[in-house]
Amino acid sequence: MPARSSLLLAPCARRQRGAATVLMTLLVGLAVMASTLALVQYVRSSQDQGVAMHAQTQAQMNAWAGAELVRQYLQGLTTAQRASLLASVQSTSAATPLDFSTDVGASAVLLPASTSSNFLARVTGITAASIPKARTTVTLDLNYGVSPAGLSALRNAFKSGVATQLGGTITLLTDTVEQATVNVRGDLLSGGYSMTGANTINATGTINLGSNSNYQVLNSNCDVVISGTTTVGTVNALRHVCGAGTARVSGVATANGSIDMGTANNGTLAALGGTVSSNSCSAQGFAGNAAQGLAASCATPAVAGVNLGNGSAASVKSGLDAYMGSGTIGSLVAGRDLVITGWNGTVNGTVVRQVVRGSYNFLGTVTTGGPSPTITPVQAVAIEPDTPFNANDYRSYANYAFYLSGNDLKVDVKNITGVADGSYYLGTASRTSAMRYACTFSGDNCSAGNRSLDLCTANPNTACLTYAAGSWTLATDIGEGMRAGVAWFSGNLEASTGTYYNTFIATGNITTSGTHTIYAPNYAGYSGTVGGTTYAPSGLCTTAAGVAIASYPSNYCNLANASFNPTAASGLGSYAYMAGSFSGASYAASSYLGGNVALGGGAFNGYVLAGNAFSSGGVSTIRGFVSSQGSGAGNSNQSSKTANLGSSTTIDVRALPATLAAGNTASAGAGADAGNGSSSGSGSTATVSLLYSRYL
Repeated sequence: MPARSSLLLAPCARRQRGAATVLMTLLVGLAVMASTLALVQYVRSSQDQGVAMHAQTQAQMNAWAGAELVRQYLQGLTTAQRASLLASVQSTSAATPLDFSTDVGASAVLLPASTSSNFLARVTGITAASIPKARTTVTLDLNYGVSPAGLSALRNAFKSGVATQLGGTITLLTDTVEQATVNVRGDLLSGGYSMTGANTINATGTINLGSNSNYQVLNSNCDVVISGTTTVGTVNALRHVCGAGTARVSGVATANGSIDMGTANNGTLAALGGTVSSNSCSAQGFAGNAAQGLAASCATPAVAGVNLGNGSAASVKSGLDAYMGSGTIGSLVAGRDLVITGWNGTVNGTVVRQVVRGSYNFLGTVTTGGPSPTITPVQAVAIEPDTPFNANDYRSYANYAFYLSGNDLKVDVKNITGVADGSYYLGTASRTSAMRYACTFSGDNCSAGNRSLDLCTANPNTACLTYAAGSWTLATDIGEGMRAGVAWFSGNLEASTGTYYNTFIATGNITTSGTHTIYAPNYAGYSGTVGGTTYAPSGLCTTAAGVAIASYPSNYCNLANASFNPTAASGLGSYAYMAGSFSGASYAASSYLGGNVALGGGAFNGYVLAGNAFSSGGVSTIRGFVSSQGSGAGNSNQSSKTANLGSSTTIDVRALPATLAAGNTASAGAGADAGNGSSSGSGSTATVSLLYSRYL
């Protein structure tokens, strides 16, 4: 029985083993299929990741390409165009799109919070825009810093972009011919003064000098009028030359029009005799208007050529006629006639047509039929305007920026040791004690606990600042001055009695009064001693004795290695005073505000830049170059129409500190040509750089 049972069960066991085999095969197949599907999914996922990564990378590249295009676009705008763009951007709460001329797969907008010194942009890079699965975007928030156009290099001890009057005793102390060249865009007029040290004067208008002074060269785009005891070596006039008194030209006077010089001991007088008109000229015979800066011009010539009268000249060359009375002409060449109007004059030479003498007798020999003289015509003086100064461009560089915000007087403090950068409150009518403190509290109580900085350096119980109707005054009883550094003021500034280690910048006008002494930061340097020479009693960083200055400007001073940075604050530290600004987006002369710097006597150590007109009075000694740009000359509301060098004014540019020269930003450029009056120095264009970026 057991054997039988075993035989009966064997076929069933075989069937079970067959089913297990089939099941195992199915499971292995499923495993292989699952593995294959997983591999396929992995490959597909890897491909998608690769595509996504490539798209992301390309979108980033496009975003950064767009960021550079925005920078180049802002860089390429003129100052006026950038101001107009800013006004448009700020006028709306929405972003302002920019249209790229080249498709780089990016879009850009400018944000309303942009300012003149910081343009805020948002750039989006896009790739595969038409392929939904591959479309990728990357967005950047960007902050572009706009550094203003470089200040024009100052190379002439005095340069004026506006009509200029001379009065009193004026002295220029210089080392080079270029420094001793005075360039004036407009008329130059004077009376009752003495001026020494001016080698060459170039003017686009009339030059009228009446004094006991000597000049080597006078170049004018209109008339040259000399009187008194003035002596000039060379005169070039686009229209006429005339002289009176004992004034004389010791070398050569050349005029495209006519010359009337009835004075003695002249050298060569050469006149083409033509009729000359010029936009730079007032009418012939104009009596002058000092208030408007218009000089008296030569009278309408009675002679088309040279009229010597009873004077004398070594040589006369006239393209047309020559007239003489009882004078003396050593050598004459006239292209038309010689007319004798007096007895016993002496003349030798040739004329093309005839000698007209009536009954008058003359000494010497004059032949007719001779050739016309060769006279090289006078070329126009070219004086390029400087880059117009706009104080608003430099606010962000100041260590102290004073302004009115609503009903609050405030000061922005920057780069001052021991004080956190930020905006602080000053005084109000009910909190006058705070007018010497930067306060964290905006109410009426600026107690010791709320005072972050004492802005003054002496007499702690006095207010060093007052403010009224848009004008700031540094009080007369503070003994020393305010904290050292660059100080910017919204409005006008009067700096009174005191000793200051500052650059004062005002959007309006600047005046000084009292016993006033100033040392520009770069003039004083680290300790008052620069290159072994002592220029100031103290520096910005330490006293002459090496004692550290309290609350010194850290952007200038590095006490750790006793070094000084004269290029800090965009080189502003070379200036003692800078004034003037444009209103709104317009950069026309009619929108220029202030810009007048009036020095009332004192010692002024550093450059002076008046955006409109400079004037000096009292006993003023300026150790540095002076520029009177005349940017507001076309504004009918300007209080000053002319620059004025008066009283006792000395401009000394000899052996200035090396740190001062380091702030003369375009000092490596081409200089003025003293021969024809051309003057380079229009300044570089603004620089736009990326300051900050982040991915959104």
